[in-house]
Amino acid sequence: MNENLFASFITPTMMGLPIVVLIIMLPSMLMISSKRLISNRLNSFQQWLIKLITKQMMLIHSPKGRTWSLMLVSLIIFIGSTNLLGLLPHTFTPTTQLSTNLGMAIPLWAGAVILGFRHKLKSSLAHFL
Repeated sequence: MNENLFASFITPTMMGLPIVVLIIMLPSMLMISSKRLISNRLNSFQQWLIKLITKQMMLIHSPKGRTWSLMLVSLIIFIGSTNLLGLLPHTFTPTTQLSTNLGMAIPLWAGAVILGFRHKLKSSLAHFL
């Protein structure tokens, strides 16, 4: 149990160095891009996963809404891979930190709001009301 209310905001460290950098870099090191003509199983699985997520997500959106697909797919894969790393023993999941979640959520929300105001001002204002 936490002794302090703000203990969940403390960045975990090992020997004085933050562990978050290593944990966040690990999934990107696992995503290998290959320039070979015939891909291996890992590349085939990555391509299949990206196509599946994109197809499921963009099925209901208009062509204008599909411009967000690259960012959303990469965000989903990042969150999923870091959460899967949290299942390993003695590891830390970065999405348990509020700062990580806010760092991903606030720019996405602000971008959606700004683009909403830019393209459909009346609808966006009505949505806020």
